[in-house]
Amino acid sequence: MKNVLVIIVFFCSILTYSQKENVESSTRILIDKTQFTRINKDWNTTAEFRSGIGESVNFYPIEVIDLKSGAKTNALQLDMYIKNPDVHKTVWVGIDEIEEFINFVEDNVIPNLDLKFKDKSSEFIFKAKEMTLSYFIYEKDRRITIKLNSYDDDKILNYRFWTETQVDKIPKLLTVLKKIK
Repeated sequence: MKNVLVIIVFFCSILTYSQKENVESSTRILIDKTQFTRINKDWNTTAEFRSGIGESVNFYPIEVIDLKSGAKTNALQLDMYIKNPDVHKTVWVGIDEIEEFINFVEDNVIPNLDLKFKDKSSEFIFKAKEMTLSYFIYEKDRRITIKLNSYDDDKILNYRFWTETQVDKIPKLLTVLKKIK
């Protein structure tokens, strides 16, 4: 009986640990493992989304350099400002996720920017390791939602930004993504 109890506790521990496992982008992993890091940001190519209440999300290409080894990688940086709670967060989409992100925007979002429904809705969702982007259409309304996936031990697991007025800026996001590639 004691052995069965030990086995049950062991499996419960594994399940609990696996559910809380953080999924970090390849960029975050590189930054975390290097002792000296340089991050070059391209401020000329940005995609900015703002909400009506003053919240914002900015996307821009970056180059991450390990100053000891000289290893370099390109990535997408996303800076989010949310008012409730008042917080600034940064996440990265690694180079290994950029091609799929480009394909998602080109194949699913851009062709449906003018889509309208009657008594229906449709939602297109791209999930990267550290962020999720959703494009939602209901009747004539369109909305973009950007959610930061839980990658750290923050008390709030998912920060969320959404806007209906900035949907037409999605092609600018595609420009930023293609600059990284």
